[in-house]
Amino acid sequence: MTMVSRRRALSLLLLGATAPLALGTRRGLAAGGAPASFRHGVASGDPLSDRVVLWTRITPEDGAVPSLRLAWEVAADAAFQRPVRRGTVEATAARDFTAKVDVDGLKPGQDYWYRFTCGTATSPVGRTRTLPQGPTDSVVMAAVTCALHPNGYFNAYDHIAKLDRLDVVVELGDYIYEYGAKDDDYGMENGRRLGRIPEPAHDIVTLADYRLRYAQYRRDPDLQAAHARAPWICVWDDHEVCNDTWAGGAENHHDGQGEFLTREAVAVRAYYEWMPIREPRPGQAAEEIQRAFQFGDLATLIMVETRLQARSRQLEWSVPGDLPLAVYEGTDKGRRKVADTGVAARVMAAVKAGGQAPAPYTVGPDEDAIRAYGANPERQMMGVRQEEWLATTLKASVAAGTPWQVLGNEVVMARTAAPKIEKALGADGMARWLGALPEAARASLGQIVHMASFDIPYDLDGWDGYPAARERVYDAIKAAVADGRAGNTVVLSGDSHAFWVNELLDAAGTTRVAAEFGASSITSPSPGEELHLPQLGDIMKAQNPEVLLNDHQAKGYVLLTLTHEAATADLVAVTIDAKPYQARTLGRWRVAATTTPGVERPRQV
Repeated sequence: MTMVSRRRALSLLLLGATAPLALGTRRGLAAGGAPASFRHGVASGDPLSDRVVLWTRITPEDGAVPSLRLAWEVAADAAFQRPVRRGTVEATAARDFTAKVDVDGLKPGQDYWYRFTCGTATSPVGRTRTLPQGPTDSVVMAAVTCALHPNGYFNAYDHIAKLDRLDVVVELGDYIYEYGAKDDDYGMENGRRLGRIPEPAHDIVTLADYRLRYAQYRRDPDLQAAHARAPWICVWDDHEVCNDTWAGGAENHHDGQGEFLTREAVAVRAYYEWMPIREPRPGQAAEEIQRAFQFGDLATLIMVETRLQARSRQLEWSVPGDLPLAVYEGTDKGRRKVADTGVAARVMAAVKAGGQAPAPYTVGPDEDAIRAYGANPERQMMGVRQEEWLATTLKASVAAGTPWQVLGNEVVMARTAAPKIEKALGADGMARWLGALPEAARASLGQIVHMASFDIPYDLDGWDGYPAARERVYDAIKAAVADGRAGNTVVLSGDSHAFWVNELLDAAGTTRVAAEFGASSITSPSPGEELHLPQLGDIMKAQNPEVLLNDHQAKGYVLLTLTHEAATADLVAVTIDAKPYQARTLGRWRVAATTTPGVERPRQV
């Protein structure tokens, strides 16, 4: 059995084990007036024009009960005076007492309110909305990503919950993080100060671990409020399993943590238990969460999956020896790669022995080898089947006259080169920057500056690490608008912990295929923060033609408003270190709709 089919089979097997118990199984009995409590709120997701998934979790007082029966109801008003649908659902120990209902028979483009009960226990009330059909004036989406629980308060979720108008939340991945609570674990400097300590206190690996981490997240009142405000359309990135996953492994999976495919399978199982996402269809692999949503005659939202199905292993800046190295000679005109293999071998030997490269030589990333590695057309991001599905979905959307095609995409798509920090700061600026750093950080950050001074991509884990696969996506976008058909593609991206506004050009640099809005994190620290370099975003913009804005300081989300005339993105910055918090619009960018093939350049308004 191949790696991919073995992985899918394992995941399906584990998901199959979570099926609800038979209806005849003993149910939890009321004790002390209420059999259980709703500690993790409610949520809705995957809305269609006639249905939506409702979610909750019940916590039994008696942990030994195998299941509890919940009643659910949906109404056309918040007071539940106009009931629409009702029924019951079993919450079982086999699914960690989570429960989901795919409620059908609803009207398109309508707000609904819902709740669950169990005995005398009643859940919070949630608000949801079905997708519109036919003529649609506008759609409002909030794009969110990267919520590192210990690093700060989820204030952005609270801000989203208080929006006057919101049709859907588009969650682009890293809903949870897998790290533990050691002093040097990710985000723990703030986590100890704020009292936000991960549960469990170690890297999550087992099914029980993942369930406990989701439970901690879902107890957060700000996250509960955002889930109760509107339906969510979600996709995972890497941290729902562990850092920098690919199809068959991950950077943060180590010896002693068992088989990676087992870890992936239990992580996927917990995701389906805890997220308001529709369950896999019969015969569908659990990793295949790519799907599309139609917002009337206005927009098609296309959620892609770029981690577990087909992604080839990425090169890692942080893994010693992962980047291929070369010897360069300094000249009056800059650096030149040394072609003499004897000279290169002697310089490499000196460096590997712990010495310095003798002048005028230096060792750095092999630019040619890295470019060739990334350009290999066999390297996959989504896989052939998903690429074909994407091309078909884009073409159908454009052919139907839908003006906007929105890609919900995990990682930044724009072409971005590693920042030439020394060139940007100059000698005096470099001295001031390094001089202000803690002594222990200077050597490591100095090495990063050296590596980034070469002509290599900024993010090898993003689409820049897979340029051939990216070009196939661009070809699909261009093919959809062939023969003069109008279409406007907007890419929503997560993962980077920074705000981005980009224009996406094909490899030839002659065709603008899409506009990209990158959401900053809910709380996760940015590379600019980790480098103690506030101006990193300005450097990235100055050195990369596709980048129109890059901000590494602000946290928050992107509020995207679509009309037939334009797509308008508000970059909403929300503070994370205190309550009450502050929120502001960092910038508003507009993409005018075209009636001819192609997309307009984003412009600040």
